[in-house]
Amino acid sequence: MKRYANTLNNLQDGTMATDLRQSTSIDFINTLRDKRLIYINDRGQVYLTNKGKLANRLGFQRYFKMEKEQQELFEQELETIQVENRGLLMIFSGMIISLLLIIAFWIIELQTL
Repeated sequence: MKRYANTLNNLQDGTMATDLRQSTSIDFINTLRDKRLIYINDRGQVYLTNKGKLANRLGFQRYFKMEKEQQELFEQELETIQVENRGLLMIFSGMIISLLLIIAFWIIELQTL
């Protein structure tokens, strides 16, 4: 992908897909389409999406790197939230069990009176 990044720096809306194909590979074009950076209309013209315009300004390599790091940070945050939720669930369960034991103790004490 690095070798195609320079050819895409000047990618503009309305470029023909055949012209883009000559300067890049089909796999790279499909990657751009899968990541929703470009849109190819029925006439074969390539248009940048909003994400694509941002990636074009940043450079596609930097954008892909940033997107990968963002995904890693997101996954780490999800793991952190899951751990916190498990901890809160354990605390809540302990409180419920304690409440049930207190109620049971009161019932036993009231029966002995």
